[in-house]
Amino acid sequence: MLWEGDVLLQVGTRALAILSALTEAPGRLVAKRELLERAWPDGRVDDANLKVQISALRKALRGCEGLIRAESSLGYRFLGEAVPGDPYPDAERRCSLVPQLLTEPIGRDGVVADIVGLLKESRLVTVLGPGGIGKTTVALAIAHRLAHTFADESCFVDLSRIARDDQISEAVARALGSPVGEAPPALEQIQAALQARRLLLVIDSCEHVADAIALLVEQVLGFSNEVWILVTSRESLRVAAEFVWHLEPLEVPPPSLMDNAANAARYSAVQLFLRAAAEVSDGFTLNDEIAPTIVEVCRRLDGIPRAIEMTASMVATRDIGELRRRLDQRLPLLEFDRQGDNLLHDSLFSILRWRCDLLPFNEQAVLRRLALFAGAFTLDAAVAVAADDVTDASVVREAVVALANKSFLIVNHQISPPEYRLFETMRAYVVSPREEGNMPRGGSI
Repeated sequence: MLWEGDVLLQVGTRALAILSALTEAPGRLVAKRELLERAWPDGRVDDANLKVQISALRKALRGCEGLIRAESSLGYRFLGEAVPGDPYPDAERRCSLVPQLLTEPIGRDGVVADIVGLLKESRLVTVLGPGGIGKTTVALAIAHRLAHTFADESCFVDLSRIARDDQISEAVARALGSPVGEAPPALEQIQAALQARRLLLVIDSCEHVADAIALLVEQVLGFSNEVWILVTSRESLRVAAEFVWHLEPLEVPPPSLMDNAANAARYSAVQLFLRAAAEVSDGFTLNDEIAPTIVEVCRRLDGIPRAIEMTASMVATRDIGELRRRLDQRLPLLEFDRQGDNLLHDSLFSILRWRCDLLPFNEQAVLRRLALFAGAFTLDAAVAVAADDVTDASVVREAVVALANKSFLIVNHQISPPEYRLFETMRAYVVSPREEGNMPRGGSI
């Protein structure tokens, strides 16, 4: 973890691994390859990944950005002094803090304000949406907006790296500042930690342990009237009193709008692309010539913030026109590249693969067949395409509903019968070539 005084900074594990490598020997030139191996020990990635992480570190070290110096194409060195010390001088206070947002969310002011209002009426709100859509960012913004509402600090529980249900209680106890021994904390210990405290408990990334979290949430709300819970997930908890907020993608200019620079700049998806591109390319600016290309890239990426940021970070090494052409060819940007020249492989691709791997076999098979649809489709159309001798119509219908509930499908309830659609990024991933043993390939598809 990286702290600025008493403020926990939102820095990813890869950036922290790079910072650790640099500070182990201050002043020493650390080769790019060494840094890549420390941050990505399990795979080969492009140097552009390293550049993005260094940029994030410099942003976190605001006012001290010059401590990380690039040495031509060789590597980086840390120019400051690394002094060993206790990383937890005040463990109880620090564990309860919410990570600081390094940049202001774009296009989310209205959403944050609305959910803040909901939390005044409901003690349990779940922010629901697919991976990369910005659920964590919105939750952090809400927690900071409510910082003065609660007598005690808001508590942030990150479950993204929790693999088993029995690890949840320890993660929650640590967030509450409760001492954790060798044995997993019991519910009573969590209850004691919450006693006489008025706080907001933010539980982030809980879709893979949703059933266990649902049980815990019900118990916490049952024994305390002074705890509010904000959950982020790709699947709702389906518990009493839960208010589900479906987080929408960022706004993209409609096809009917003339794609000039002035019009494009009004939309949040384009604004995010421009900010991310400017962080890696000082000379990148929006003009009428490239505006249509940027708009089309944002459309192809469904307005999903993570996909937009990762694609925009490639403009330092690739032409924006090339990025659009590769997107037009259905997912070359996201494909697994054995030569390691793919910036998105370690981020968005991994998220999509992890999500698909969590699905039961039948849902994986149906998802692959649904990827045949280039646009919207009805439930009957899904059955016509996905059903076969092994997977009958009832199984397909159940799978489609389940996939929608898990944020794999967009559902349009404003027409009858309702129509479903895959996010383009997910569709592109599903139809892309992958190593054998990942998702099942469906028959003649």
